[in-house]
Amino acid sequence: MIQFITENLEKNPNLTFVEFSNRKYSYEEFFYQVIHSARILNSYEIPHRNLIGIQIENNLEFLIQWFACNFLGLTSVLLNPKAYGEELQKYIESVQLKTLITNRKSIDQLSNYKLDLIFIEDSPSISLCGNELNKFNWSVDDVVTIIFTSGSDGIPKPVELTISNFTSSFYSWNSEIQFVNDKIINFLPLHHISGISPIFRGLLSKTPIHLINKFQINKFINYCKINHPTIVSMVPTVIYKLLKTKEGIDCLNSFKMILVGGGPSSKNILKTCLKHDINIFITYGMTETCSGISGFWIKNNKDKLDSVGKPLKDVVITTKYTSEEFSQICIKGNMVAKGYFKNNKFNYQFNSDDYGKYDIDGFLYLKPLRNDKIISGGENVNPIDVENVILEISGIIGCCVVGIEDEVWGEKIIAFITRKKNIEESLVLKHCKKRLLDFKIPKKIIFCVDLPQNELGKINRKLAKKLIINSEHI
Repeated sequence: MIQFITENLEKNPNLTFVEFSNRKYSYEEFFYQVIHSARILNSYEIPHRNLIGIQIENNLEFLIQWFACNFLGLTSVLLNPKAYGEELQKYIESVQLKTLITNRKSIDQLSNYKLDLIFIEDSPSISLCGNELNKFNWSVDDVVTIIFTSGSDGIPKPVELTISNFTSSFYSWNSEIQFVNDKIINFLPLHHISGISPIFRGLLSKTPIHLINKFQINKFINYCKINHPTIVSMVPTVIYKLLKTKEGIDCLNSFKMILVGGGPSSKNILKTCLKHDINIFITYGMTETCSGISGFWIKNNKDKLDSVGKPLKDVVITTKYTSEEFSQICIKGNMVAKGYFKNNKFNYQFNSDDYGKYDIDGFLYLKPLRNDKIISGGENVNPIDVENVILEISGIIGCCVVGIEDEVWGEKIIAFITRKKNIEESLVLKHCKKRLLDFKIPKKIIFCVDLPQNELGKINRKLAKKLIINSEHI
């Protein structure tokens, strides 16, 4: 990673690398910050290739520490800054983490963990850190960082990513985006692949990155009016919020490209984007593939809104069966991660839990994760089938369907629904009875303000089940 900073530093030292909190940092200024932090880290005498955790909020300091670790030959483990308690303990144990870079404000939450803590606020005298500081020479297949999956199946996995993974992913994307005089704005979490990938794209394409630590709709709209970013990654829930007002729609319209991932997008949202001529590019990917591996422009493919598009350049996505039947998909390419930590080496080939099939035009369609399957009354139910039927009803914004353990049915189907007008449960059930077999009809409808989601805006079925079990909804 750091070699791309130094290469850009030699050629364009005054070129802006990142802008944060209304201040621009050139490659020269940013590199100075990295070297300063690297000197401090170097004083801890952590051996090359050792793991070191980074648990910092979405800000410039996160990037500085990430590159400082890379400079010294330390493999960074990116951790959710909101993770504490049992959740953090699982992360720590899964990679046998011993050292963590964090903020002093986290000291109370971290006091019970057996970790050597390095606080970013501490800045010992450089004289104490020594003068000898040599950049570590990584090979392209070395594991430079470990990122956890979002845990759609409830169990986040530590994914080993290499320089080759990041560069291959960039070149696949560059063939689609073709970065020219662009500005990237990024507010997605940096500990997640969707947040760190735009940083690398900006680095390799010499595209300035506008880093925002938190999405706040009015601040985001005003920021875009002033700074005119051209490329952004969003989840469907953010797009929905922006579509509510004329200012939000104008903001969306100002982008050359809006990458939309993080799970299936509502057809209603996509159709509204088409109506307003918004440049939406649907993308599909995962941590194990170092970000997106397929996609399409909805403007050019209005009849493919249920699809995740075609594989990007140098990505091969195959299905077990070539017929119209859905089957497990396999992804091949240099962007495929090395494997899970000390386990399951992929060898540039990853067998996903997703099921898919291609249509006659080469567009890929997905079925949900096998772990999402509901078995009710002895029948298998695909929750997305039920969700899609409910989303056909005018006025319904979003839907999350889960199965809850039930003495009679085995699993009882429950639907969480968000709505923009007063829609009654009876209307939903009446529509379901018209469109679904009896065993697929929800036994209970729960209307809510927001769907149970993880921090990326993906539907979190595990959380939905917990909410029901811990409440009186049943």
